[in-house]
Amino acid sequence: MKDDFRVGFVGVGRMGANMARCLKDHGYTVTAVSDLNSQRSRALAEQHGAQSLEACMASSIPQARQGTLYLMCSGTRDAFDRARPLLESLSASLRYIGAAGEAARVKALVNMVMNINTAALAEGLGLGAALGLDLTMLREVFAQTGAASRVLETDGEDMQNRAHDCYFSVAHAAKDCGIALRLAETAGLTTPLVTVTFQQYRRLVEIGKGELDKSGIAELTFPGRSSSSSIKVTI
Repeated sequence: MKDDFRVGFVGVGRMGANMARCLKDHGYTVTAVSDLNSQRSRALAEQHGAQSLEACMASSIPQARQGTLYLMCSGTRDAFDRARPLLESLSASLRYIGAAGEAARVKALVNMVMNINTAALAEGLGLGAALGLDLTMLREVFAQTGAASRVLETDGEDMQNRAHDCYFSVAHAAKDCGIALRLAETAGLTTPLVTVTFQQYRRLVEIGKGELDKSGIAELTFPGRSSSSSIKVTI
C-alpha cells in the first residue's frame, strides 16, 4: 500500500520537514518539492489526475515528528479515503470535516479560541505576579478549577519562566487572529475578544518579538518585563 504513494512536500520548514521525516520513517517514498509557479503546478496535477485534499492540523513540531498530529480534512470523501493510510501515519486523531474549505474554517476557529485563551492566561498570571502571589501555586489552582485549559498545560510554566522557545509563533498567532476577524466580518458578527487579542499579538510583532512563541504575549502583561534581555528563547 505504501508503494502506491510518492509524497511531495511543498515547504519543508519546521512542520513540513518533521512530517516528511515521519513519513520516511513509516516507509513512504518522500521527495521535497517547492515550486512558486502555480500555473505549472496545476498543469502537472491535470496531467496525472491528482486529487486535492485539505488537511489542517491543530498540533505542533513534536507531534509532526512523532506522527501524532490532530488532522482535520476536507475535500471529496473519495480523496480522503484514498489518502487515509498516509494520513494515519501522520496523525493520532484524524477527522473528516466535509467539503473543501471547511477544515480551514474549523482550524481558524480552533486557533482563534486558543489565542484568546493564551492572552487571558497571560493576563491572569501577570496580575497574579503583580499581586505578589506564588505563580506555581496559582497555576496549580487554575488547573483544578474553571480556569483550567490546554493552554495552561502548554504555556503556563513558560510564561512564568519567560521560556518562549518557538513552537507556534507570535507572528502566526497574529495572522490567525486576523483570519478569524475576516471570517467574522464576512458573517456579520462582532468579535471583541479576538479583536483585542489580535491587537496584542500585532503589538508584539511591531516591537520585534514576532518570532517568540505565542506564550510571549506574557511579556506585555507581567510587571517589570519592559526589557527582553532576560527572555530564555531558542529560535
